[in-house]
Amino acid sequence: MNQPIAPTKKTTNRRYGGVSPEDRQRQRRDKLIDAALQVFGTKGYHSATVREVCVEAQLTERYFYESFQSMSNLFMSLYLHLSEQLMNRTIAAVTSNSRAAPLQRLEAALRIFFVFIQEDPSRGQIMLADVFGIDTDVVQLGDQTVRKYSELLRAELQQWLKPDQRTQLNVELLADGLIGLNVSLIVRWMQSGFKSSLDEVVHTNLLPYLGLYQMLEGPSK
Repeated sequence: MNQPIAPTKKTTNRRYGGVSPEDRQRQRRDKLIDAALQVFGTKGYHSATVREVCVEAQLTERYFYESFQSMSNLFMSLYLHLSEQLMNRTIAAVTSNSRAAPLQRLEAALRIFFVFIQEDPSRGQIMLADVFGIDTDVVQLGDQTVRKYSELLRAELQQWLKPDQRTQLNVELLADGLIGLNVSLIVRWMQSGFKSSLDEVVHTNLLPYLGLYQMLEGPSK
């Protein structure tokens, strides 16, 4: 009589060192994102290859395609990761200064932005340069992030306005323009190799806000 064949043991869910397959895959994905920050940040997205990212992550290309469909997909994941970090820090700074004067709240938020890029210029390469030159999906992602900061600034500016001023100003357009100014200034600072001090750059960026605040306050004096 033929002996029944024992079922083949599945190994896909096997835990190694107490780590589940899902957690191992998540760890590999995180390593690839960290590696992309280094590779994209030093070479630029268009000069980087899948192989270079995998070498930096110490993983094979098989594991790259386990988590990402393409380099563009990896870039978007990295960009979202950085954007979330920056937004969390910005909101924390604004919240901790919620009772401060308006310009002090703005200074706290601006300082977070400038420090975030200065800490690791690779972030600036990705968030301020490469993001607008890859493909339509990535550009849209960058635009969505800029709009989120514009919305935060718009909410702040609304608090500065008197009722009659709200009908005279396009606050949405104003916030978009000021965010563009912030980005342009930090790009120039980054390109200079951060030649100016952090305080100098932050205070320079505050000047247009100071002028706007004084202009809006003027009629009541």
